[in-house]
Amino acid sequence: MTTDDSGLQADHYEGVKDLKDLPTFYEEWQRGEGIPIYKVFHVNRLVDVELGPWERFGGNGAFINLADCHITTAAILEVPPGRTLNSVKHLFESWVYVIHGTGETRFEQPGSPPGRVDWTDRALFGPPANTLYTHRNLDPDRPARLLMVTNAPLTLNLYHNEDYVFDNPFVFKDRFHGQNEFFEPNSEFLTPTYLGARVLRTNLIADTLDTHLASWDLRGKGARTVHLSMSDHTMAAHLSSFEIGTYKKAHRHGPGAHVIILQGQGYSLIWKEGDVPQRVDWQEGSMFSPPEWAFHQHFNTGTGPARYLALRRGGSPEHKMKIGMSGGENAEGPDQIEYEQEDPAIYDDYARELERENVKIAMPRPKYGTGDRRG
Repeated sequence: MTTDDSGLQADHYEGVKDLKDLPTFYEEWQRGEGIPIYKVFHVNRLVDVELGPWERFGGNGAFINLADCHITTAAILEVPPGRTLNSVKHLFESWVYVIHGTGETRFEQPGSPPGRVDWTDRALFGPPANTLYTHRNLDPDRPARLLMVTNAPLTLNLYHNEDYVFDNPFVFKDRFHGQNEFFEPNSEFLTPTYLGARVLRTNLIADTLDTHLASWDLRGKGARTVHLSMSDHTMAAHLSSFEIGTYKKAHRHGPGAHVIILQGQGYSLIWKEGDVPQRVDWQEGSMFSPPEWAFHQHFNTGTGPARYLALRRGGSPEHKMKIGMSGGENAEGPDQIEYEQEDPAIYDDYARELERENVKIAMPRPKYGTGDRRG
């Protein structure tokens, strides 16, 4: 242990050549959980990720660190057949997407009656902040596999105290107080002017494939979307789809978005301005995360519509919170490239891809050089 002129003890700095190489509090906590940590650019199939025993939950799990994992990160949690996991609560927000399985999650909060949400394949819900919850697999023969996308890195690094985050007695009575209807599949569309009628307030999406999406031609031919306001989260979520033989306009935004493919097959191009695009091929059950302010563009090569779920950092329609680049025109340039301003090779490569798949392209070749590059 050494002491510098300021009197600061630097025992845990020994062997570190540069302070930027020091692990964050979250990284140290993550390693201490004792489950596999996958640092990858994308996941081909969430159902194939190998897991290890996760003592905290009493099931099996693994962390998946994609781009910008200092803001949000993902974890897979598996509930054995017919089993009930340990009860857990935490200050950070979490989305729970049901990869597959049938079960229930119970919620408890001091001074309130218990609540419950029933779930099956492709459901989405968010445990209310700092509410004790318990997952139970109702299928006696098949494991249930859940995907959690959380802002745990942001929260644990902010407070750098595990007990404060996981054993805090504070009760968010304004968010959840045991009301029976909290996780009923009721919903209402909101109409803020900046998103039209594409904001849905609900605390449960029973099946992300059945949710109604509104037309959003601004993002591309045949594009449809809905933004979700759920469980009073500041974390954002949206569903999006696009039709056979079409692709979306290239766009970019802030950090921490996890894109989960719900339906279809295709590929995405991801690049930072001036770099060569990197291609990610996807199918149902794939997941990837575009880095902060990197352009990404999605292409449907299948014989049916493609649909995805995006779970991301702050940006909820009703609880705005700016983290990193947030989109729009700014000093770094626009957040969207119009078809007419993209590289012509984008369309030509896509047309050849569809020809190989024996799928008819549904878009005329853009008139390059005539469009407005702004989103």
